Amino acid sequence: MAAEKFEVVVIGTGWHGLIGAKTYLEFKPDANLILVDDQASIGGVWCAEKIYPTLFAQIKYGQFEYSCFPMRKEGITADGYISGKTIHEYLNDFAREYDLVRRARLRTKVVTVDRLPGGGWRLNLDGKPAIECAKLIYSSGPTSHPVIPSWPQSNFNSPIIHSSDTGSHLGALGKIRRATVVGAAKSAYDAVFLLLKAGVKVDWIIREDGSGPLAIVPPTLLGMVTSVEAAATRIVGMLSSSIMCTRGPGYQFFQRTPVGRALAQAFWKGLTWVSAAHAGYAKSPNAQKLRPLPHGNGIFWTNAGLGVASVPDFWKVFHSGDCTIHLTEISSLTDGNIVSLRNGAQYETDYIVLCTGFDKSYQTFSKEQLEAYGIMPNPDEAEKWTELETDAEKTINQLLPAIKDSPLKGREYVHDNSERGTLHGPSRHYRRLIIPSLAAQGDRSIYFPGFIHTIYTPLVSEVQALWGVAFLLGLQDLPSQPGMEREVAEWNVWARKRYLAQGRKHAYCIWDWLSYIDLLLEDLGIKTQRKSNMFSELFLPILPKHYHGLIDEFRQSNAKKLKTI
Repeated sequence: MAAEKFEVVVIGTGWHGLIGAKTYLEFKPDANLILVDDQASIGGVWCAEKIYPTLFAQIKYGQFEYSCFPMRKEGITADGYISGKTIHEYLNDFAREYDLVRRARLRTKVVTVDRLPGGGWRLNLDGKPAIECAKLIYSSGPTSHPVIPSWPQSNFNSPIIHSSDTGSHLGALGKIRRATVVGAAKSAYDAVFLLLKAGVKVDWIIREDGSGPLAIVPPTLLGMVTSVEAAATRIVGMLSSSIMCTRGPGYQFFQRTPVGRALAQAFWKGLTWVSAAHAGYAKSPNAQKLRPLPHGNGIFWTNAGLGVASVPDFWKVFHSGDCTIHLTEISSLTDGNIVSLRNGAQYETDYIVLCTGFDKSYQTFSKEQLEAYGIMPNPDEAEKWTELETDAEKTINQLLPAIKDSPLKGREYVHDNSERGTLHGPSRHYRRLIIPSLAAQGDRSIYFPGFIHTIYTPLVSEVQALWGVAFLLGLQDLPSQPGMEREVAEWNVWARKRYLAQGRKHAYCIWDWLSYIDLLLEDLGIKTQRKSNMFSELFLPILPKHYHGLIDEFRQSNAKKLKTI
C-alpha cells in the first residue's frame, strides 16, 4: 500500500508536539500537517491514562502554561501547584483552540523512521500504512520510553508496573497491604506519597551505588516565596554557573571573583540547609537515607535531579507512614511473592512500582542512524570529539572555576548503557535541537524538541518551537558545522561538570533554563529582557506571560534583517 504523504508530521501530542504544530501553522496556515501519538488521548505525559489524583506538577500556577494561552484556575493547591487533571484539560483545551484535535492521530505508534533518498522522512507504523513527510518534528519527549529493569524470577505473581502506568492501577493499589517502590526520581516520591496516603506499607529501594536520592526543595522558602518562583529569577541563574551566562557584570562578579563565588556558594548551601530542615532528614536514620548527594550542597549540584515537594503534606505523610528505605538493589523475585535484596533482606510484596525513569525515545532509529544523527556516539568520530571536548573543558574551567572540580571526585556515577540497554547520554545536537551534519548540508527537514531536562516545560517548549520552525522554514542563519560542533562539545562537557550524574545522562539545565531560552531568542533576534526595569528583571519571577507575542517579535526582527541585506 502506498504511503500517505504530508508536508509536516509531528510525533507526540504533549507540550512540545502541540506547540510545535501550532507554531508551524502560524507561519503556514494551509500546511498539510498531522500529529501522531501512540496514546489514547492528547497530553503526552499528561494524557488521561497517566494521571492520578495525587499527581501535581512541580511548577506553580501562572508558570506552567504557554504565553499565548492562559490556564484556568482549577485544581490548584494552596501553594499554587497544579493537578495532573488540570494540566490534561489545559492541553486538550489548547488543542481544540488551535484546531489540532482533527489533525491528531491517536493510538498510532511509529515503529521505525527512515530518511528518504530524495529528502524527507518515512514513518513506518504499527499495523497501519506508512506515512511520508517533507518535514518532521520529532517531539516524543524524554518520558515516552520507560526503563524496565529485570531480575531473576521464579513463580513471582505480584504485578510489576512502571510509574507511568500508575494511573491505570489506582483501584488495585488502594487495596493492597504492602508495596515496593524502586528508584529515587520524582516519580518515586509521588508513588510513595500515593501509597502511604492510602495506608499501604512501602519498601523503597534506592541503589547505593547510583546517583542517590533526588534533591527536593520545599514548596515555599521560609514561607515567603515559592521555590519555583526563585528558580525563575535571573539572579538565581547568575549564581548557577551556566555556560550560557558568561557575559555581563553579574557573571563577572559571581563567577570570576573570590567574593562573588563565596556569596554564590553560601546561597546554595543555605538553600540546601533550608530544604533539609523542611524535609526533616534528621528525624530518623531512615529519613537520613534521602539526603541528596553531595551532602551539604546537593541542591546546587542536583546529582540525581531536582524536585519540588509539590504536594504540601508530602513530608508529613512520609514521616508518619510506614516506609522503609533500602539502600541496595533487588537480587531476585521468588515464590510466595518474595523480594530478595542484595544486602540479604527478604520480604513479601503485593505490588512493585518501577520508578526507574525513561530512556531517550529514539528507538525508532537504527543503530547506524543513531550514530549518524548524533544521538549516540559514533566510533568513527571518537578522535574528533575527544579533541573537541578536551578544548571545551579548558574553556569551561576558565570561564566557570566554581565547577572545575567535582565534589564527588572518584565517586561519579557512570550509567552503564550496555548493562541496561539504554541510550542514556546527551545527544550531539546543536542548541539541543538539530543535527549539525545534516544542517550543514542544507537539510532543514527535522528537529528534536523536548529532550532537554527542565521543569519549565511549557515556556521552554514554546521557545524551542519558534526556533525549530524558523530552522525548518529557513528563516534563520546557522554557524558552520565546526562552529555547531564546538557548541555541542561545550554544552555536553559543561552539563556533566555542572550536574554530575544528570549531566552525563541528559541535556540537563534545571537551574539554567532562562539562560537557555535567552540563547535561542538571541539566535532569533528577539530581545531577552522582558521587563520594564532591571530590578524586576533580576529579582522577580519571569513568567510565560512576559513572552506573549514572540512570533510577532520574530517576524518584525526577521523583516528588519531582510531589509539590511
